[in-house]
Amino acid sequence: MVLSYTEDELNILFNDPNFLSNYDTYKTNNNKKINDLQIFLDSFKTNKNYHKISINKNKKYQSIETTKIKNINNLLNKCTSDNIVNIKKEILDDIKNTIHIAGLVIDSILSKCILQPRYMSLYIDILKCILEIKEYDINKKIVELKKNIYVEKETKDDYNALCELNENIDSSISLSILIVKLESCKIITNHIDDTISRLFNSIVLDDEDICYKYIISLYNIFEELDNSYISKYDSKLNDLKNSKISKKNKFKIMDILEMVLKNGIKI
Repeated sequence: MVLSYTEDELNILFNDPNFLSNYDTYKTNNNKKINDLQIFLDSFKTNKNYHKISINKNKKYQSIETTKIKNINNLLNKCTSDNIVNIKKEILDDIKNTIHIAGLVIDSILSKCILQPRYMSLYIDILKCILEIKEYDINKKIVELKKNIYVEKETKDDYNALCELNENIDSSISLSILIVKLESCKIITNHIDDTISRLFNSIVLDDEDICYKYIISLYNIFEELDNSYISKYDSKLNDLKNSKISKKNKFKIMDILEMVLKNGIKI
């Protein structure tokens, strides 16, 4: 026999003094089991694509979450500097009415920042507004992204391996710029120095194109930060400038060093 309760009946039951007293006793007597279960459940990673389970050509069978996440992703894809205000409002309205999807939306925004760095500032603008209505541990997420993306790829001659290497370099650079922008906005903390050092260490001197990619990323990062950071890394910048690299790369490093001179700061 299956017992069924209405919502009102459940509310009465869960607020009954006898039930609450027995429940407290149960929690006290089974504290270790409850904690172990909580640790076990917390160990599961969120299935970011759970909403796709109900995707069906017939809209009748699509969940509210599915529809909203698809709509938000479409809005993010259409985001420009001209429509950012309207796009941001639509996204926030969707999230406020279904707040439990906020974490999935934040993950999607961070991924788009890496895949489409051209629109990174717009995505971060939306992200800041979401974080005002939903708590989310972005420091933890950044650590996870660094672990997955900052992976050294072996250089090989075959086409697929070279494509994978270039994709990894582009993703690493985008993540580095994202980290600096997020820390500049005070969304995350204590990642900048590690990120800049990693960029310096990743520069491949005997590959002009890869070298230029990293130097450009350093230029963009130092342009984002206070000029004191350039002073801090003056030695590394000058060592790089004086190494055996192309004139194009040398000139770009000189552009970085000139940032502080324009502001009257000696290095």
